[in-house]
Amino acid sequence: MTKTGFKTAIYKADVLPASVTSAWPKLRSSNPRLYSPYFHPDYTKTIASLVDNVRIAVAEDEKEILAILPFQGERFARPIGAPMTDYHGLICRPDCGLTIGDILKDSSVGAFHYSALVENGMHNSENTSRGAMIYFPDGAEAWKKAQSSSYTRHMKDLRRRTRKSDEQIGSSRFEFRSQNPDLLKTLFKWKIAQYERSGFYNIFGVEWTSQLLRDLWERPICAPLRVDMHALYIGDRLAAIDTGLTDGTTYHSWIVAYDPTLGIYSPGARLLNAILDKSDDLGYERLDLGVGIDAFKRHYATEDVTTSSGFTPISGPAAALAQVYDAAEKLGQKKLGDAPGRLRRRYSQIAACENTVTGRAKAMVRSVANCRL
Repeated sequence: MTKTGFKTAIYKADVLPASVTSAWPKLRSSNPRLYSPYFHPDYTKTIASLVDNVRIAVAEDEKEILAILPFQGERFARPIGAPMTDYHGLICRPDCGLTIGDILKDSSVGAFHYSALVENGMHNSENTSRGAMIYFPDGAEAWKKAQSSSYTRHMKDLRRRTRKSDEQIGSSRFEFRSQNPDLLKTLFKWKIAQYERSGFYNIFGVEWTSQLLRDLWERPICAPLRVDMHALYIGDRLAAIDTGLTDGTTYHSWIVAYDPTLGIYSPGARLLNAILDKSDDLGYERLDLGVGIDAFKRHYATEDVTTSSGFTPISGPAAALAQVYDAAEKLGQKKLGDAPGRLRRRYSQIAACENTVTGRAKAMVRSVANCRL
């Protein structure tokens, strides 16, 4: 199809026409790249219940709905749920042929910032990243038997660390799909402390982010979209917590934290591997670890997931400013590496959480001052 002959309407989440709510799951299921539960309509609906600036752009021609784009913001728009959303993009068929710029060209949006846009062949971003994802439709054991020597060595190291922790602290045990509220409190405590140690912005410093996680976690196991929480104990000590967004088939490891005093025992990697072992009982066919294949994640990155980050200039002063900043960032990369890009991503994260100019300024000053962008 061509980029002509369609129109875009923009709706609030609570007034979506029935035709859109009906088309959404059909478009998602038609496109293998939209496997992530972040593209589930309930994810957008849940966020819209917590914040008031969610809008949904819908492109359609005379015959059908072509694409759906949930987003937030006005002149400078951003993906739905940023910075909590690990993947984002157009909800459309693989051969849609439309871009975000096409869909928003006649809207009030001047520029759209994205940080992990799922590639569909219609974007030419120079800033791409690979994600770590495991797909095992034939079961976890079949997947493990097919892995390379790198994974084998990784497992050997985990077994060694497990024996060491068993000897020094006590036997390990796992708790799957925990509904223990104390674990959730500990997760927030650990994660906030991690942000403080690293100098990263505390995304849980605003109410809606923690409430989003809590609301999804409190849903029953039969819910079409929910958060599952799994934990590892070493002896009597809570060692690691892994909370993941799931639609029942895909488990996206979302907010993960562990006791730093137990770091030498690799509690996070051991918990992930236990989730993989238990996945047949849990109903998972895919584990997604998000963008990046650093540290132990490289041993699990067996499927191709490519995302991109950057700006889509659309119209007006916001588009011009985005283009100027993009050019400055590329120029700065020649001397400063990825520092300008990290600064942009950090500001986008802060802007998504902080509603006031003062709050954004203070958060950025702290980020620059600690030199850990």
